[in-house]
Amino acid sequence: MAETKKRAPRRKKAAEEFERARVELENASVNDVSAREVSITSGSARDIKADAVVLTQGGANTIKAKTVTLNQGGVVDLTADSVTLKQGGIVRAQAEEIQVTQGGVMLAQAENAQVSSGGAVAIMGTNITVDAGGAQYMLARESIRVEQGGAAVMAAQRIEMQNGFAGFVIARQVNGNVRTLFDRRGALVFGLAAGVVMGLLARAKRR
Repeated sequence: MAETKKRAPRRKKAAEEFERARVELENASVNDVSAREVSITSGSARDIKADAVVLTQGGANTIKAKTVTLNQGGVVDLTADSVTLKQGGIVRAQAEEIQVTQGGVMLAQAENAQVSSGGAVAIMGTNITVDAGGAQYMLARESIRVEQGGAAVMAAQRIEMQNGFAGFVIARQVNGNVRTLFDRRGALVFGLAAGVVMGLLARAKRR
C-alpha cells in the first residue's frame, strides 16, 4: 500500500525586524533608520524602514513602511500601505491608499488615490478621486471622479466629472460636465503619444 504523502507545513511570514522600537528626531540629520515607529521633526534621514513614520517639515530619500504621514515634508521614493501627504511633495509613491492635500506627487501608484487641492504628473491605480486638483495623466482600472479639476489624459472604465476639463478621455462610461480639447483625429494622435509616454514611465518603474 502506497504511503500517503504529507504536505509540508506552510512557512509563516516572518515578522518585520527593526533595530529599535521607536526613534524620535528633531533638528537632526541621520543616515539609515530602522525602528517600529519613527518621528522626525525639522530633520532628515537617508533611508527609513519602519511600521509607522511621521515626518514633519523634514525629508527622506527612501521610506518603506506600513503607514506614512507627511506634513510639509518631502520624500524621493516611498513605499507603504497607507500614505497621507499634506503640504509636501513626493517624487514617487507606491501604496494601497494615498491621500494628498495641498501637496504634489510626480508619480503616484495606488489602489485608491485621493487628491484635494493638489497635483501630480501621473496618477495610476484602481480608483482615483480628485477635488480641486489635477494631473497630467490619470489612469485607473475602474473609476476616476473629478470635481473642479482635470488632466491632459484620463483613462478608466468609468469617469465622472463636475466642472472638469480633460485634453483626452478614454472611458466606457462618462458622466457629468466634461470639457475636452481634441476631436477624434486629434485624440488618436495624442493618445498614441500618451501611450508612448506611459510606456516609458512603466519601463522606468521596473528598473
